[in-house]
Amino acid sequence: MKNKVTISRGYASDLKSELANSNRIFGGTYTKKNGKVTKFNGRMGVSKFTKGGKSTLKESNWLIWDTNRKRYMAIIPEQLVSVTAFGNEYEFINE
Repeated sequence: MKNKVTISRGYASDLKSELANSNRIFGGTYTKKNGKVTKFNGRMGVSKFTKGGKSTLKESNWLIWDTNRKRYMAIIPEQLVSVTAFGNEYEFINE
């Protein structure tokens, strides 16, 4: 059973670094620009299918390889609703 943990959006960068260092698959939900809530299942730190060069993403954005859709996703941390990892479900709240 997952423990529900409510955290502020300021903790998103700390959670991002923990997930990137762990190389574990995690899940989550986020709000798309059209207002629809979408689920993902993936991991960080994947470099397959890249051609090199300089990344144009902001440092705060989450770059995730979605294992279900077989594609990269860039998620804006403010759009995250929840992340499930390390046996916990982290729900983000506005400060």
